[in-house]
Amino acid sequence: MKKALLFVSALLMLLGVGRAIKIAMDSDKTTIKWHRTVMDGSRTGVKSVTVDNVDTALGTFDDETYIAPSGAKFTGGATPEVAAALMEVQPKMSALKQVIGYSKEEMVVAPPECKLSNMFVDEMRRYCSTLFKKEMDFALTNFGGIRCSMPEGAIVLDDILSMFPFKNHLVYAAIKGKNLKSLFDQLALTETFQCISGARVAIKDHKVVSAEIGGKPIEDEKVYNVASIDFLLTGGDRIALGAMAEEIAISDVLLKDMMLEYVQNLTAQGKQIEYFTDSRVTMEN
Repeated sequence: MKKALLFVSALLMLLGVGRAIKIAMDSDKTTIKWHRTVMDGSRTGVKSVTVDNVDTALGTFDDETYIAPSGAKFTGGATPEVAAALMEVQPKMSALKQVIGYSKEEMVVAPPECKLSNMFVDEMRRYCSTLFKKEMDFALTNFGGIRCSMPEGAIVLDDILSMFPFKNHLVYAAIKGKNLKSLFDQLALTETFQCISGARVAIKDHKVVSAEIGGKPIEDEKVYNVASIDFLLTGGDRIALGAMAEEIAISDVLLKDMMLEYVQNLTAQGKQIEYFTDSRVTMEN
């Protein structure tokens, strides 16, 4: 167990991210303590790897000694072993390290609303309007589907695939307003709500104070066109859109492919990735 933990600690130190591990051994038990480290590669000088900088971003490995880009040398523990493994696999991962776009700033995942969540759920609503050939009134997806932040600067293919790693298919659901109201009441009881587009919701003390779609109050009997993912049709994140829908259509388009196309289109237009927040979800508790 100790060796495995040292290996993880060495990997985190090499990458300059996450947490470091301190291990104390005695005759009866192992005590593990974690402490945070700055996620900027400051310890080693290691940078994000692209297809063009593999030979410099991770440093070098020679005769069981790892030499970091910062010049620091590591000869003991699991660090050289981790460095050797990472460097060996880089050529096989070269396709994933192709730069496909540029982000103006880092976009962190921060419920109930952030630039990254707004960007991808807005794109979902736009994309699904074209895909299903009907204007989407509303779009909903889960924060849990965003697995990491958007880094600042060069964006490689692996960044997008890491952000959206799941095989979530885009779907359309026709849902009555009264059912969407019930859904909002349910989401208001959580700490995160979820990612929404085309709607504005105000919550206080875990109760919906106001909710509108398309700038208008939600009508109980009106059927709204909703864009989402198949994961949320049958209970994913405790959301079952399928049970409340009048009609459902499931596409063969994956969410990650939609976002990859979005970034590539921006790059083709000479644009950087950037977005905004607009207080579409406010939670006061």
